This record gives sequence, structure tokens and C-alpha cells, in this order.
Amino acid sequence: MRPAFSSTKQAAAFTLILLFVLVSPILAGKRFLPPREQSYAIQGWDNGPFPWLRQQIFVETNDVDIVFAGSSLMMWGIDTPYVQEKLTEKLNHPAVVRSICWGGTGYDGLYFITQDLLSHRKVRMLVFYDEDNVLKNYRNTQSPIWFRFGDNFEALTGLPFNEKAELYFSAIIGLPRNLLALTSPILPMPLVSTEPNYMEKMFHTLNPSKRLGSVSAELSCSPAADGQPFVPFRPYVKIQPEETLIYNTNTASEFQFTNVRLPAWQSHFVSKFAKLAMQYHCKLVMIHLPLLDTARPTRLIERQNWQYFLKCDLNIIGIPPARLFFDLSDEQIYSLYANAGHRNNAFNSHLNRNGQQYFTPLITPAILKLYESATNN
Repeated sequence: MRPAFSSTKQAAAFTLILLFVLVSPILAGKRFLPPREQSYAIQGWDNGPFPWLRQQIFVETNDVDIVFAGSSLMMWGIDTPYVQEKLTEKLNHPAVVRSICWGGTGYDGLYFITQDLLSHRKVRMLVFYDEDNVLKNYRNTQSPIWFRFGDNFEALTGLPFNEKAELYFSAIIGLPRNLLALTSPILPMPLVSTEPNYMEKMFHTLNPSKRLGSVSAELSCSPAADGQPFVPFRPYVKIQPEETLIYNTNTASEFQFTNVRLPAWQSHFVSKFAKLAMQYHCKLVMIHLPLLDTARPTRLIERQNWQYFLKCDLNIIGIPPARLFFDLSDEQIYSLYANAGHRNNAFNSHLNRNGQQYFTPLITPAILKLYESATNN
């Protein structure tokens, strides 16, 4: 076998280049990074609604009443225009409600993107959900977008070494694009174009920028491997919106906290997220989104009692699955979800348009109630 290098000089040169690459985020620091907005401008619709995120975080300046923040389960689960309409009716003046969501789970993304948002706009109430990972060792591949070592190195303090390394190497991956944007600023993709964008075509939804950041997917979740066409379905509602639970001493028996230990990096970033919200005087609400693989329990199951775990003033809200899906057959429940494929598909808990339009009106009164109490205080 031929040697990798024909001389000691070649080996030394390769070592120096490798060392330079490894320390490049440190060398670049903050001085040699473009404005943070450029990290979002680089991204197209195929990576998620980043043109929308950029516009909402860095261009718009007005206050926001309610933000639904999180990964795609939140983006697909909440009918944001509906919530804005109902809040407007309640306030008797135009309300501002937005979904600030992206693809892939993880509290690191929630922390860094929320940090960008709150540093540019005032948000009165922020609704999030448990960014649990389906795969234990999963890391969001989009982390080079929101983690830049020069901007965010302080956020690594307290993380185990291997977790620091994960994010540091993502900064290495993202640095070439950042350096390119520094020398030649990148124009963002338009929010609306004559050609449907990736999300419109793939998810059969109206452009998310026309839906305040939410996706209303006309996709089915069929037991068959090849899927079925989307069919509109509106369940007969036997529960009332006021049956939504807000965790307190009176409703505690209807919640079940498994006290599953969070991975170190998840615990680290969700704690930083909670402190960030407190720093900006932003009311926090943890919402329990209904998942397909837990559609029958009589109690709301959460990994933690988030009020105690995060040591902050937040509310937990949700509807027990057995009550939400009362009297619905398995097939009818499936008609509320997207991601066609086998029933054991780990990613088939996204609500489609049917599910979104069923769940949102039921959960909205509790959200508005918490908003009203927060703004009155």
C-alpha cells in the first residue's frame, strides 16, 4: 500500500491545514462573522421555513402577543391564524400571533432561535412543547445554522466535553458559509414567489408565510406502506374546550410525570431557555401536543413536572388523549395525522390539516386564558 504522504513536509503541511480547520471557529471569533441574519438568509425553504424565520426575527420589529416555538410538531400542530383571530376578538384590537418553528427536535435549537427572537422583538407569551428526541443519539443536523462559536461559545459552559465537541464541530461545518456571507452578503429567498416553494409542494400546504408560520398539511397517515390520499375529516366534538387541563393542585391527578432523566445536553439547554424567557419577562406555557403512539392514555404524560424541573413560573396545558380521542376508532385517529407510512413510523405524530383544525379550537381557550392572566399581572 502506498503511504499517505510522499514526504515529511507533505505530512507536516497536512497537519497544519487540519489544525487550522479545527481552530478556525476560535480564530474567526465574532469579528470575522457576518451579521447573524445571514445564517438564516443562507437557508432555503427545503431546510424549513427559514425565509419566514429571518423575516420575523430580523426584519419585523413590532411586539408579539403569542409565539408558538419549536420544531415541526408545533409547526404542524397549531392553526396559528385561528389563534390570532380568537385573540383579536378577545382583545378588541389586532393581535399578533406567530409560529416560529423549524425542522428537527432538540432544546438547543429552541434556545438559540428563541435567543435571536427575544433579542430583537418583545414577546409577551411563548408556548413550547417537550422537544423529546425520537432517537436517543439524534442531533439536529441544522445546528450549524443557529450555533456560531463566536456568538454562542458562552452557552457551552456547563456542558460535558463530548456535548461541547458536538456543537463546536457544527460551528466548523457552518464557518465556510459564514465566511462567504461576510465577503459577499447573501440575499434571502423571497417569502412568496410565483413557483410554489419546497414546503408547499412537499406538504400540500399553503405557504407558511401566509399562515403566520404554521403548516396545514394535506397528507394522510395510512396504515398501508404506500399511504392513501388525504381525505378531509372533522370529528364530532364530544368534549368542550373548557375541559383542557391547566396543571395546578386541582388537576394534578390527571397528569403523570415519568421523571425520565433528560440527556445532559437537553437538560442544559431547556434550563437556559427557561432563564432566557425570565430575563425577557416572557410568560412560558408548556403545551402537550397529542402524539399518535400515545392516543389512548387517560392522563397527560410528561417526562417531567416542568414547573419544578425548570424552577420557573410556567403553566402546563393539554387534553388527556382518551378524552381528546373519545369514541374515535383507530382509523379515525389516523386520519388526523400526516406522514404516510407504517404505523410504527417514528415520525408519524405530525397532525395534518384534519388534526390541526380539530385540536387547535379545543386548546385555544386555555391559551387565551393564560395570556389574559399574564398580561393582567
